[in-house]
Amino acid sequence: MLQADHGKASMGLITGVLALLSIFPPVATDMYLSAMDDIALAFHASETATELSLSIFFLGLCVGQFIMGPLMDGFGRKPPLLAGAGLFILSSIGLLIVDDIATFNALRFIQAIGACSGMVVGRAVVNDLHSGREAARMMTILVMLMTLGPILSPFLGSLLLSSLGWESIFFTMVGIGIVAFVLAAVALPETLPPEKRSATTLPHIARAFASAGSQRAFLLPAIVAGLVQGGIFAFITGSSGIFQGIYGLGNVAYGLLFAFIAAALICFGRVNTRLLNRYEPRQIADAGLPVFALSALALTISASLGNMWLLVLPLWITVGLVGLITPNVVSIAMELGHAGSGIRSALLGGLQFAIAFTVSGSVALGGTDSALSMCLPILIASLLALALWKFAQAGGSDLPRECPSAG
Repeated sequence: MLQADHGKASMGLITGVLALLSIFPPVATDMYLSAMDDIALAFHASETATELSLSIFFLGLCVGQFIMGPLMDGFGRKPPLLAGAGLFILSSIGLLIVDDIATFNALRFIQAIGACSGMVVGRAVVNDLHSGREAARMMTILVMLMTLGPILSPFLGSLLLSSLGWESIFFTMVGIGIVAFVLAAVALPETLPPEKRSATTLPHIARAFASAGSQRAFLLPAIVAGLVQGGIFAFITGSSGIFQGIYGLGNVAYGLLFAFIAAALICFGRVNTRLLNRYEPRQIADAGLPVFALSALALTISASLGNMWLLVLPLWITVGLVGLITPNVVSIAMELGHAGSGIRSALLGGLQFAIAFTVSGSVALGGTDSALSMCLPILIASLLALALWKFAQAGGSDLPRECPSAG
């Protein structure tokens, strides 16, 4: 599937650039969380108005994917990607020079639209270049590298805030955006030739989205991927209230524990790359989803025992399994269906964020009195994911028994 000009670009470099582009969202969210109070003070704004900038950013990520997906199918991967990265850079600069919270929040929406371009193009380029095991392997490496964003961003944000003030956080976003833009322009090949591009008229785009959304062969794995990914968002949402609120960890101890648990994504990702040497992505998902449900059940049971370390062990395994299962299910979903890769990537991303919002919201509504508020949503999501996967295999979709070999 590789085009002739791809040989000049190292696959490792391509994967690294895609990973850098994909960390725009965690960098733009996790890095500035510790600066909320300072931003509110600088703009003479309420805490509610300042916290709204986070929700607006997530809304922008959702909307932006449905914009970027069709553009990447119609104009190739690079032009919309570079436009999105440029929008991220310019809006990040704008956040440094505005003087009121309303304009700040509006720019956050625009920043999110630019930030999502890297997420959409990553899945689409992987699907352009590979299929089967190779697609799942590249997706796994991409997920492992992307994990560094959520792990490092809170620490970097706190360090910048204490040393240089909240503005330095957005200067850093600008710097990361510029580096990613230059690397993408120089090192990332165009993976969608003109003859494979789609029309960009609104009726055609609407039909493509409707077609992808109506194909159960694509939709069921996409929903399963979203449900599995929901485990990460439940952990991110509920971990602070549990480990700091219930178990009394300080900021440093909680940060180290958060990094330790998040590192499970990398560990299980490495396991997945080895498994893909022998097994198809579908086979790994077949085995991984029941284990994911069992680990979520063990996690839920441990939540009632009152011992932090008895909670940490199944949580580490559960979070790690997300890193093992998700790349395989995503690669399967991206290969199925008849819409363009950009459309499928956008729809898959939109579904993931919708499910993540639901799971995260249920954790927040559950309060911080018990660890069950985090564990029960993960268990429910894992059981739904397993049930949908079994339904797909039993004839509810055209899910293949084997994925195509790498091209």
